[in-house]
Amino acid sequence: MSEQSSMGHIVWHDLLTTDVGQARQFYGELLGWTYEVEHAEDFVWKPGAADYPLILQGGEAHGGLVAIEPDQQSHWLAFVAVDNVDAAANRSEKLGGTIERTPFVIPGVGRSAVVRDPQGAVICPFVASHSYPAPTGVFLWDELFTMDIAGAQSFYEGVVSGTLAAVGASAIPKDLAIEPQWVPHIAVTDIDAATSKAVTLGARAIAPPDKRTGLGRSALLRDPTGALFAVLQPES
Repeated sequence: MSEQSSMGHIVWHDLLTTDVGQARQFYGELLGWTYEVEHAEDFVWKPGAADYPLILQGGEAHGGLVAIEPDQQSHWLAFVAVDNVDAAANRSEKLGGTIERTPFVIPGVGRSAVVRDPQGAVICPFVASHSYPAPTGVFLWDELFTMDIAGAQSFYEGVVSGTLAAVGASAIPKDLAIEPQWVPHIAVTDIDAATSKAVTLGARAIAPPDKRTGLGRSALLRDPTGALFAVLQPES
């Protein structure tokens, strides 16, 4: 997932989805992703072994797809590189967060935990057990939708013992039914075409393509399984 020079960066993404097959087809057709299925052990959502389709693009693995129960909400989950997982989890609790899963080892990958911030968004502190660099070029930016921007900034800076990189925070618009969460912005070359194609493939448009200062144009969508994500056409 990452080497520790990536401290403070989000270095991996998992899609926790109620329908792995549907998600694979949707993102494959929309973004050209291919997959390689691994049989892995001990994930963030539950202990035990399961199939784990890796997201492949450009010769790199960028994340994975995870099956969750039908009565759960599909969502993207981000892993942030920290100095020490146990210390980060403890800091999150002292700052008003909740430890959803205490620190544990992912065999051959690293050590992680699951923490929920005071507003309800979830993130995974992570320390790699290998020296592979973090993947680049697919997940360009991560945005925290929250009800308290200042409070969230203070919380996450405390958890990672510094500033998160390549992320932003936005207040949840009153006219949008969005729960607090981290949302990945995924690279596309034509934002209008990608948004239209996503809807044709079964996604729901939450916010249309719009200019994001310093980033490019992005659109907010829910995939066919209900997970919130964004597509981003970078500034040229």
